[in-house]
Amino acid sequence: MLEYHKLCEKEGDLSLRILVFSDSHHDVKSCINVIKNIIGVDMILHAGDFADDAEKIKEKFPDITVNYVAGNCDFGTAPKELVFHLGGKKIFLTHGHLYNVKNDYGFSALTSRAEELCCDCAVFGHTHRGFCDTNGHLTLLNPGSIRDGKTFGVIEIENGKLRAAVCDA
Repeated sequence: MLEYHKLCEKEGDLSLRILVFSDSHHDVKSCINVIKNIIGVDMILHAGDFADDAEKIKEKFPDITVNYVAGNCDFGTAPKELVFHLGGKKIFLTHGHLYNVKNDYGFSALTSRAEELCCDCAVFGHTHRGFCDTNGHLTLLNPGSIRDGKTFGVIEIENGKLRAAVCDA
């Protein structure tokens, strides 16, 4: 098992383990290496730039659900936002460029949108810098760039509690 964060040291009664990528920019190989070395992956999220990388991941791991959105460098048919329920939590997935995350250091527009949608977690990318913080009931997670910073994110939902972290690949 790849050592990447204390969240993944325990095997026992985890309900869900979600790997999160963003800004892969055709570095599918790094994503695949991470996925192969993590035990118990239930879902993969890709927060855009390049959404076609998420399609390649989906082909390589057909038994793992892959959800993804379009980033500012994507011009296909991928949605710009997704909201879904998972393990009793509501997750908002977006690339972040529509919420000015590169210039809004408090992520106020993104936070407002996630709160408007009554989400427990907002997953975004675009900045190429990892970020994870919980403010009240809302967890913000930016996995950084698997290509540029060699980072990814992990979300674990256990017994109705959501934990998240940015990890080195």
